[in-house]
Amino acid sequence: MAILRPSDAELDGLEPEQPLMVDSDADSNAHAILEIERWCREHGLARVQEGWLRKLSLENGTDVYRGVCYKPGGEWDRSRSAAFAEAERTARAMPATRSSVDILRNH
Repeated sequence: MAILRPSDAELDGLEPEQPLMVDSDADSNAHAILEIERWCREHGLARVQEGWLRKLSLENGTDVYRGVCYKPGGEWDRSRSAAFAEAERTARAMPATRSSVDILRNH
């Protein structure tokens, strides 16, 4: 299994939130998703959460699964930051509770 597309040249200058197609020659949809997900993480990209990738045949006869990824940034960074801030506010507003370990030790 290998990532056949994109080339390193396509990664240079990729703007935040600009979509980029990624092709895998994996033998199944599930393997292609895992391979593309791993490749995206290694390159600082995020994969669009598709459950079924498009399968197509290239001109050279190779069958590939095509996924979409993007460079996080822009709106994605702002919404992620807002979600983390909200989660932190919620956690801080919750009353402190005893550890379940402490509760079990005392009974």
